[in-house]
Amino acid sequence: MSPKTALVIRATGAQGKGTVKALISTGWTVHALVGDASSDRAQALKKFGDGVILHQGTIDDAVSLETAAKGCSAAFLTQMPDLQREDAVAHEAQQASTFLQVAKSVGVKHVVLSTQIALTDPALASNKAWTESALRPSVVGKIEAEKLVRESGIDWTILRPGWFMTNLLPPLLHYFAPGIEQGKLVVSYQADKHLGAVDPDDIGAFAAAAFNAPEKFTGKHIPLLSEVLTTSEVFGQFIRATGKSLKMEYRTEEENMAKAKTDPFILGETLTHGLEKLATMEEMRSWGVHLTPLSEFLKKHKEEVAAI
Repeated sequence: MSPKTALVIRATGAQGKGTVKALISTGWTVHALVGDASSDRAQALKKFGDGVILHQGTIDDAVSLETAAKGCSAAFLTQMPDLQREDAVAHEAQQASTFLQVAKSVGVKHVVLSTQIALTDPALASNKAWTESALRPSVVGKIEAEKLVRESGIDWTILRPGWFMTNLLPPLLHYFAPGIEQGKLVVSYQADKHLGAVDPDDIGAFAAAAFNAPEKFTGKHIPLLSEVLTTSEVFGQFIRATGKSLKMEYRTEEENMAKAKTDPFILGETLTHGLEKLATMEEMRSWGVHLTPLSEFLKKHKEEVAAI
């Protein structure tokens, strides 16, 4: 087994792609698990270096998962709940269980799991706004996945990232801030409240750092932020980067309450403020991993932003 070969699940997603990039840049070979190895998104991973090996399969399929995991000493796991399934929570936990069983069987020594920053709150499990709402699949399955990782017998690191800067890029922008076609951005955030933002590339950088320095990162839960800004600062920078004249429109509390009953995106927005308090930027900087400010993120994605 090569001591520097890692498996990356959901390798074409924002977190997976960031992890592939960070691992390749620090000398790792990466087994990238992708749904369709012939797709443009999968093929684009090869631009990061010759050490990217594509494996077609899914986390639900133990056979393809085992093929991808063979020869790996480390593995990165991130999951997306299937909101169309009534058993979404149980399904996410089962996926994590399958992943861990396979990882252990092939000799993986270190697992990095990425969940979300809300899990840092010790009161989350009893907060009905999260656990008994449309957001339940987004948090309860991750609570179970974290528990399974901690009990797996494999060395582990758990990353809990905040609000993704990629929410400002299509297609997510149209869910989190619709209205751009009408020259506006409509949000349920509050202008003067804070967002604990994270560049998914920084998640990848932390995963790579954990694999490269397991003695420092093993057994740690790390809430992850790249920068903390007010909503108006976030969208102000974004609007300037687009070069367009866009107007911010903030929903009222009454509008939020009504829409949140049926729209999980809006419900999530109403619960986002305050999560940034679960970590400090001093704590983030103490890990010695580069943190990407929003201005740098927008420059990095300037072509996507300009095309909006």
